Amino acid sequence: MFLTVTESAQERLAHIQEQHKGQLALSYNDVPGGFACGIRGEFSLKLVTTDHPELDTPIESTIGDIYTQSTHLDDLNENIKLDYKKDKNTLYLTGDAGMINPDIAVVDDNDNKLY
Repeated sequence: MFLTVTESAQERLAHIQEQHKGQLALSYNDVPGGFACGIRGEFSLKLVTTDHPELDTPIESTIGDIYTQSTHLDDLNENIKLDYKKDKNTLYLTGDAGMINPDIAVVDDNDNKLY
């Protein structure tokens, strides 16, 4: 599995990390009740400053290893990409099969949305 982080996404993440410190992780968050299509949750980018044992599996990326939960690797494709839409000011995650998350949140250790 490989995560391509585009140059525009890298610039956006650098801007965010100037204001909020932490190591970048790809975290799956269960949504109470799930969605109508059967999906139980969604991925977010977490800026980790404390130990999170559930983030136990590294994914190789263009910016180094990014940790995620091994229990949700099946929810990702072999080739995934994080990109940034400047006109909508959103980071989004895609894979071989298409869109994974059209507006991926950046959260802190306590899952408080930062962006």
